[in-house]
This record gives sequence, structure tokens and C-alpha cells, in this order.
Amino acid sequence: MTDATKDPAAPPLAAYALWLVPTIPEQSEKFQSLITDLASLELPSPVFSPHITLIHPIPLSARLRDIHAGVKEAIKATSSKHSLEGFTVDLKPAQKGDKYYQSVLAPVNLPNEALSSLREAVEDIFALMNLPEYFPHLSLFYGGVSPKRRDEIAKIANEKTGELGKVEIGEIAIVSCVGTAEKWEVVGREKLS
Repeated sequence: MTDATKDPAAPPLAAYALWLVPTIPEQSEKFQSLITDLASLELPSPVFSPHITLIHPIPLSARLRDIHAGVKEAIKATSSKHSLEGFTVDLKPAQKGDKYYQSVLAPVNLPNEALSSLREAVEDIFALMNLPEYFPHLSLFYGGVSPKRRDEIAKIANEKTGELGKVEIGEIAIVSCVGTAEKWEVVGREKLS
């Protein structure tokens, strides 16, 4: 991982997040390679694991075993309405975002009823209120660069990958997001089915 602590634009975080992570190794490797390549364009941009944030922030005061239990409960509630076996999201082309941790991203094609149901379940179970509107996306690049440069990096991402297409999601990772991206750590995982 690169050291984003040298980037004054990198805001430190202090919470848990739940990430949806690609299941198929070839897909995960493709996205990891793209994230690494894009980070190398603008040092000191961080390298991070491919993911779609399901929810953030869950307070650090939450006990890890309670987070695991809540995630299992959310999976069970969602599974009663939608099959999560072979759960996929369809990604749109890469585009610029307007925040450091959303600099370049691939939005999830909506509607996705299973994803919406899973998000609602975790919001309810963890009693998280006043959250910004959910914007599901696969992050591709973090960096404090200009909107013009973000457009350029998004164009490079699209040229490198072509259509991003469907991504199979098989688990939720529980991530300790303390500090900047290179310090974030997966501290637990729960299978969707």
C-alpha cells in the first residue's frame, strides 16, 4: 500500500464499515490491479481492496461480536425476501466523484432490490440515522486531485477495463476504518449464503 498520510487531502476516519467484496478471484484481481494502476498515476494516492461500501459509519464503540450478529441478522432478513446466493451487482462505467474517498468510482446500476433491502436491514439493525442518501459504487481511486484530473483518471479506468459489468458478491467484510485508507483493516467476514 502507498502512504496516503503524505496526502494532506486524505481525511482520517474513525469507525467500522461494512463492505461488499467481490467473490470471484478473477474479478477481485482485475479490480485490485486497476486500483493499483490508478493509484500509481497520482502519488501518494492509496491502494485499497476492491469493495462496495454497504454502510459507514458504525461507531468504534460497537463490540465486534455485536457487529457480526447484526450482519448475520441483516443477511437473514434480506434472504427472506431476496436470494443472496449468486448475488450480483451491475456496474456502470467509471466516473469522477466529488469527495476524496469517492474520487473515481463505478456506480452500481440501480434499482437493485436485494442491495437496497440489505442496506435497509443494516441501517435498521444498527439504528443508524441521518445518513446521507446511499450511493452504492465500487471505489477505484482515492485522491485529492482536481475534478478535471478525476475525469481523466475515470477515462483511463474505462480504457483499461472496457465494460465493468456484473460483479458477484459473496460476503460482507467488517472493516476497521481508523486513520487513512492504508491503515484500514478487515476484522471480520460474513458469508451472504
